[in-house]
Amino acid sequence: MSEDVKFGTTAEMTEEEKKAAQEIEERAREVERATSGKRDLSVISLQIVAVIAAFYSVFQIFNVFAGFTALRQRSIHLAFAMIICIIKFSANKNKGLKEPWLPYIFMAVGFWTAITLSLTIGTFSATGIIILLVIMAAFYVSRRCTEKWRIKKGENHETGLIWYDYVFMAFAVIGCLYIAIGADYILSRAGIVYIRDQVIGFFLILAVFEATRRSIGHILMFIGMAMLFYCGFGYFFPGIFWHPGFNVMMVIRHFVLTDSGIWSAPLGVSASYIAGFLLLGASLHASGLAEVMLRAARGIFGTMVGGPAKMTVIASTMFSLISGSSTSNVATTGPVTIPLMKKTGVPGHLAAGVEATASLGGQITPPVMGAVAFIMAEFLGVSYLEVCLAAALPALLYYTSVYSMIHFESHRIGAIGLKKSEIPPWKHYTLSRIYLFAPVFILVGFLIAGFTPPMAAFWAFITCCILAMFRKDTRLNPKKFFNVLSTAGQTLTVVAIPSAVAGFVVGTATLTGLTPRVAAVVYVIAQDRFFLTLVITQLMCLAIGMGVPTVANYILMYIITIPIMISVGVPPMAAHLFCFHFGLMSEITPPVAITSYTASAIAGAKFWPTTFAATRLAAVAYVVPYFFVFNIDLLLGQTPFRPWLFVVVLTAIFGTVVFASVMAGYQKRKLFWWERGVICVAALFLINPVWYWTLMGTGLFGIMLAWQFIYKKEPKSYVKGPVVDYTKETG
Repeated sequence: MSEDVKFGTTAEMTEEEKKAAQEIEERAREVERATSGKRDLSVISLQIVAVIAAFYSVFQIFNVFAGFTALRQRSIHLAFAMIICIIKFSANKNKGLKEPWLPYIFMAVGFWTAITLSLTIGTFSATGIIILLVIMAAFYVSRRCTEKWRIKKGENHETGLIWYDYVFMAFAVIGCLYIAIGADYILSRAGIVYIRDQVIGFFLILAVFEATRRSIGHILMFIGMAMLFYCGFGYFFPGIFWHPGFNVMMVIRHFVLTDSGIWSAPLGVSASYIAGFLLLGASLHASGLAEVMLRAARGIFGTMVGGPAKMTVIASTMFSLISGSSTSNVATTGPVTIPLMKKTGVPGHLAAGVEATASLGGQITPPVMGAVAFIMAEFLGVSYLEVCLAAALPALLYYTSVYSMIHFESHRIGAIGLKKSEIPPWKHYTLSRIYLFAPVFILVGFLIAGFTPPMAAFWAFITCCILAMFRKDTRLNPKKFFNVLSTAGQTLTVVAIPSAVAGFVVGTATLTGLTPRVAAVVYVIAQDRFFLTLVITQLMCLAIGMGVPTVANYILMYIITIPIMISVGVPPMAAHLFCFHFGLMSEITPPVAITSYTASAIAGAKFWPTTFAATRLAAVAYVVPYFFVFNIDLLLGQTPFRPWLFVVVLTAIFGTVVFASVMAGYQKRKLFWWERGVICVAALFLINPVWYWTLMGTGLFGIMLAWQFIYKKEPKSYVKGPVVDYTKETG
């Protein structure tokens, strides 16, 4: 991202501003390093990763036309991701000089299983236990030696591969190639499983767990491990969850030798749908579209009250549409928007909350929805356009509420806008590059015309590359084009890995019937109380979605929670959007809130005030899903068109504005607590599409607004302070 877009031209910046900008950039890099666990690789290693990632993207382009079988396509797809992941991500996740335990445990369990299977020894027999103890002792010694070497080397962040990285890479590559090369033969065996299948398959599973731990985190890894444990030891579980358990042969056959486990729909979606979208997103970013959006948003909204915060909402929304990840969006735009907000009187925790909330919203906003729109259409068996239309109003309500709350909050705290002199020239710059938006319209147009998502993304990508050639400063020369391929491949890695782990949930559901068991438990707890079922499902979505990327998040919802909603009579579209929304909300909802954490670190603010600010800003997102479940009129296109729908849309939008004022505690003046309660009821009535509730909400709000004109005194505790520059704030 060029310097002129970030902070104005270098010539316009004082030395102090240049120093502050450098500090923010360094803080963003440190946050990215700490949260991602990426190694500080040497130049040569980075080039190797870049080349592998570029070939990964080339394979995905070839895959659009190749017509590979499912097993072959997905195994090659995962092989690339595993290689990049193991090279790129640190084994100890940049946690200092301490050597991690899990890689050694995985290797020990893998070799123990391989030896006992090969020698046909009982895994838990006396001999098998002795073999395990010997292997564990050997790996304990190796861990101690490796840790001493790490301490002697004195690197807080890994700069290169460690010996066991090659072991896991071998596990992964051999396992994936074994499936890719022998896919036809494996399918022709009709379920016959050899010992070599079990050994190679078990090593591959362990490698996937290790790659997940490094690139995504422990939560998703533990979910995958829990699923595998449940398959093998179902007889330990009580009541409805009991099943007789499956041995290693049955587990490997189901999870590795068919498309019901690792190679199931989640990885298929990653290989077919997401790859093309990420390639398009990388090309749009390289063409300069992100810079156009940032400069236009700054020019339009920058001078308003709370202008930088309002700019953040628009810029982060548009940018996250092409980035596909709220966390990566925060890491990219946060260093630009957060300092501007702090400079105009927005406290650091609130600035970080605004950035996190705005970035999250792009994942629920059509036409892309973090690439979930295509998958949702596939799972529902409806057109892509129908999904976009249904998701449009909830997304509009979300952003209306966030933008409105920033407006009211800015008035309450006395935040100001930027000076006109601080706004770089933007009108001619934007208009001269407006054509860079064309690939997005090409993508949507091709999808509406009936093209498959991979094909539509491919032609949009080609369009983007052609349009970028029109100007010298946006032209994709060979180096830039290589970077596009490499960036897309590396981003695809952190989608493919969690998609493979999501396959363990799919495999467990099909092998053990887990989904109907969970639905039955929820039904027993709720005891036929519909609203309680919704609340329990919401909490499950928030828990399951913690720390899980957007696509894998939705797929987990599709397997676990969406069937619960449908089983109690919720329309399929409402069920999918309800669970998808709440699964994503875990990114800003305590305790994990990875997007809020990233934003708070960049802002130099404390985590808890940041995540509470983000949750408050996004409060309407915790309310609207309940309304569209109870009344599907809020999901456009799901009911026959009638003129009343115009009223539904307008009153719902107005209701979210009123709701935002309640959360900010400000309208014509600072609100008393009892006024907030009454106006909150009015807002909920307005959002509800039933006509008599809408009329009641309109009347109640009108009375409260008139009251504010009559009684103009502020609460005694409220004093609007002077504008404060929070750029020196450190949290």
